[in-house]
Amino acid sequence: KQWYQRRVRGMTEEAEQVLYRGRVKDEEGRFEEALELYQQGLEKMLEKMKQPMSEAARTKTREIVTSYMARAEALKRKKNKATIPHVQEIRIANDEKGWTYRKLFEKPLADSPTHIRIQDPYLHARHQLANLVAACEVFASRPSVSHIRVITREAPQGDQRSQQQKCMRDLGDSLANHRQITFVTNYSETLHDREIRFKNENNVVWVAIMGRGLDMFKKQSSWFAVGATDYSFRLCHEVTITLTRG
Repeated sequence: KQWYQRRVRGMTEEAEQVLYRGRVKDEEGRFEEALELYQQGLEKMLEKMKQPMSEAARTKTREIVTSYMARAEALKRKKNKATIPHVQEIRIANDEKGWTYRKLFEKPLADSPTHIRIQDPYLHARHQLANLVAACEVFASRPSVSHIRVITREAPQGDQRSQQQKCMRDLGDSLANHRQITFVTNYSETLHDREIRFKNENNVVWVAIMGRGLDMFKKQSSWFAVGATDYSFRLCHEVTITLTRG
């Protein structure tokens, strides 16, 4: 009998230590590690319940198992939700109005991205660069964003290249000054695809596959017309944007 009591006590202490370590990981936000420890601890607790024990000890053990099992199930649901891929196709008709970058990227931004990568080969003309600035203003309004990277083709020699270089320099300086956001520009002469990637600290990645890139709005007839700053007044090109989450 004493040997049984010592064995059960040892199993209890070992199980509780594993569950405690799981709770520490849980509080640190390391949910996958916490879930694994919870599962190990619960297995040990359930094994303990097969052993002879007093009714009071059995009731206490059952309460511990019920509590940690509920938390483990919650973490499982959280994990499954985070890994379920999401696909949304947005079709915008020719001359449709009412769209902005904030509206278009509402779901990716709701996942609190820290890193955003804009891949668009054509950021040469003034209106294309203005679109980039407008998009970065929306991204910078999210407190979680700390890095923005732009990958594009270098503009042709002459005024367009000077304009592109000035835009990237001034945009980077303003993001650093106002929000301490790191802004990096890379040039690739073989770049073709247009997409924007959003990644958060939990490695949840949204990808916006954009047929026209940021150049989905029709060029303004005048920089002083309605729509110059509020893009919801602008006419859109016909375009399809696919948002995926994984």
